[in-house]
Amino acid sequence: MFDLQEILAATGGSCRSLQKVEFTGINTDSRTIKSGELFVALSGENFDGHNYCAKALALGAAGVLVSHAVEGLPQDAVVIKTDDTLKAYQLIAKAWRDKQKNLKVVAVTGSNGKTSTKDLIAACLACKYNVVKTEANFNNEIGLPKTLLNIKNDTEIAVVEMGMRGLGQIRALCKLASPDAAVVTNVGETHMELLGSMENIARAKSEIVENLTAQQFAVLNNDDAFVRRMADKTAAKVISYGCTEEAGVYAQNIKLTAEGSEFDCVCAAAGEKEHIVLPLLGEHNVYNALAAIAVAAAFNVPLVQIKNALKDVRLTGKRQEFMQFGSVTVINDAYNASPASMASALKTLHAVKDAKGGRAVAVLADMLELGALSVQAHKEVGEMAAAEGVDVLITYGTEAIHTGRAAQEKGVKTFICHDRAEAAKILSGILRNDDIILLKGSHSMQVDGLIDLVLKK
Repeated sequence: MFDLQEILAATGGSCRSLQKVEFTGINTDSRTIKSGELFVALSGENFDGHNYCAKALALGAAGVLVSHAVEGLPQDAVVIKTDDTLKAYQLIAKAWRDKQKNLKVVAVTGSNGKTSTKDLIAACLACKYNVVKTEANFNNEIGLPKTLLNIKNDTEIAVVEMGMRGLGQIRALCKLASPDAAVVTNVGETHMELLGSMENIARAKSEIVENLTAQQFAVLNNDDAFVRRMADKTAAKVISYGCTEEAGVYAQNIKLTAEGSEFDCVCAAAGEKEHIVLPLLGEHNVYNALAAIAVAAAFNVPLVQIKNALKDVRLTGKRQEFMQFGSVTVINDAYNASPASMASALKTLHAVKDAKGGRAVAVLADMLELGALSVQAHKEVGEMAAAEGVDVLITYGTEAIHTGRAAQEKGVKTFICHDRAEAAKILSGILRNDDIILLKGSHSMQVDGLIDLVLKK
């Protein structure tokens, strides 16, 4: 993968060893170290990889990369010293990406749907190409380098997800990945607490397209005004998608069912049209699929092959994952939450109730990082729950109190709980055969834990 001199050149680090060393891989986790790998000692608030250098070497690491002296290492160990191990890790990943001269990188961002869209893009491109994608949602300054370092010499396209918590962060990630194409799914209230306005959120997201060239392309959601305006911020060829004929790739005759979605997809530039059957619920997944279709079509994948890839596609877990416990249906959408994704999830719950019968039960926890909008946003979710026919609502968390109260005012039978344990007790007590249960909240609220606490008992 890299020899010692290449690592030193990439990082600007130093090493006393004169050995000729070839590293077979780069690893930041001593628990999974393989023989011949370079162990990078990352440090954070609650951990310090320097404490595991000796263990990594004992397990076969060919060297360690550190930012300060580490006692107790073998005299002949290959120890590379840098000022900042995270920065060095990123530079190694960038060097590896740059080494792959024929590789194309597709970068995906957005307030909602980026992980699902990434999965769909990878599935569509895999019809024709050897593809690597971001695993789970490893989309930050540590996760992106990990994905880049998973690229093999025969990888043709890497699909990478880019998250952000502030201005400048996506720009920094783009410097590492050097994307050839960029996708923006939408701009929503997520991160409002940190960025203060929708305009600032849009500015942060638009960093993904600002350095693309005229030979590259940007795939933009035409139905989102903030995203649509990003066309003015890039030199790249713009491919728009949406649910109107104004877009270059668009959906017609959308049908949402309890099993998934169907629509006619038109790729205007290629003059192609196919009926798409998607085993994913909700209109939001129609948009995610359209983004994937637009990317795959730009890479010359025929629409009929894309159609076949989408009919059996599967997403990263906890994103509207259907689970069955006897006659009880669970929609596990607990990975994260925002006002937009809450609306989509409640619409899905409504559709499944209409198709299957039974009660619609929603367990909703806090949506985080909404700042000054939080109270109003949580109230609106409660009103949406009523509008979408939720029969029983259980909420927990300090912000979700507003969701519960708003739903109560609209006549929904509601239980407002302080924590997950109380919510589990309530859910266990009210559960009936044929119930359809939606689990939704920000990741740290761990709403999916109710599956073990209540449904698997």
